[in-house]
Amino acid sequence: MSRSSPKAAAAAKLLDEARGLSGDFDRLSQAVAGRVGLSQTDLLAMDLISRDHEVTAGQLARELNLTTGAITGLIDRLQKAGLARRANDPKDRRRVLVRATVKEQRISELYRPLASGLRRAIDDYSEDELAMLTEFLSKLRSALRATTETIDSK
Repeated sequence: MSRSSPKAAAAAKLLDEARGLSGDFDRLSQAVAGRVGLSQTDLLAMDLISRDHEVTAGQLARELNLTTGAITGLIDRLQKAGLARRANDPKDRRRVLVRATVKEQRISELYRPLASGLRRAIDDYSEDELAMLTEFLSKLRSALRATTETIDSK
């Protein structure tokens, strides 16, 4: 009879938590998107827009893996909801910039309890532990992106 090592058991538990986290984030996104009347893809677009303050339509298309036609519809929906607006790029008139409006704060307010909970959670960790956790999350995101690229390329 084979017994797993303590490290293997701890790794399995960590991977289980990571898998559960994925579902938890999906459910949170569904709840927020539903509350503000958006699809989850529209909500993801708003996250990208608000994180960088402005993005091009092309950047959104690449990040969300959508066609230019689909991005046009997405931006139309965000503009109609009052959450984003189009602006001409002063450096390149061919490009359209998408910027968040002040109404985007409705979305931020829904995430505020999560942000507060995360701040409380990280208070218990040392600087070295936070660096280790940051490294783990970075590696996890890299693995997620690589897996997505592999699936998309088939």
